Amino acid sequence: MTDPVLSAPTAAATSTNTPGFFSQILNTLLNPAAALATVPQQSGRHLWLLALQVLLTTAIIYWFYAGMSPAWLVEQQILHAGELTPAETEQIRAAMASMAGATPIIGAVSVAVGSLAFTAITAGYLLLTGKLQKALSYGQWFALVVWSQLPTLVNILGLAVLVLLSDSPDQPLMLVNYASLNQLVLDLPVGHALYSWAESINVFLIWQLWILFAGLQSAAAFSAKRAAVVVGTPVLLIFGLWALVA
Repeated sequence: MTDPVLSAPTAAATSTNTPGFFSQILNTLLNPAAALATVPQQSGRHLWLLALQVLLTTAIIYWFYAGMSPAWLVEQQILHAGELTPAETEQIRAAMASMAGATPIIGAVSVAVGSLAFTAITAGYLLLTGKLQKALSYGQWFALVVWSQLPTLVNILGLAVLVLLSDSPDQPLMLVNYASLNQLVLDLPVGHALYSWAESINVFLIWQLWILFAGLQSAAAFSAKRAAVVVGTPVLLIFGLWALVA
């Protein structure tokens, strides 16, 4: 006779094969196509990852700024303020000196809010691109974007290591972008027309785009061509127009 309970071992095997939270983090960084395939079916796991990213980023950015002396912090901000007359320099120096104590909080909160806003907007963009085939819901897209942003977590942990290894807490503000195109290759000075542009392109951004490209194919059944267009179009538009008007 046929055993009536044949489905139970299959269910158990499926449950056993589900990767743990930290295993999925590692798999996403190294083999995103396989790791992200089941993200749309997961319930809430991305929220734990999002909380981890926001908390660590906020804490490390706060620590980065808080360790600097007020005088150093003010001079670094003036250095990045662009061309100023002597009168403007003194006026801005006085204003920044009065706010130096609040800079760590402002910096940390700004990064956290900006990260959440970027995640929400990117999920909305992907929802629009997937409308024709009704690939995923907004919540599923949001989860996919959260997982694709894992390289930003590696990025902020790298910043923490650099701060720990430094001889002084007074570090240049550009240390935040230690893996940028500018610092790794171009070495453009502050004030150069393409300085901010080159500082905004970094290794971790490229890694993040690669993960999202793989995730669109495995989790949303996009073709490689369509995934490349969806991922690449906003990046090329933003950085292309930025370079043209710089």
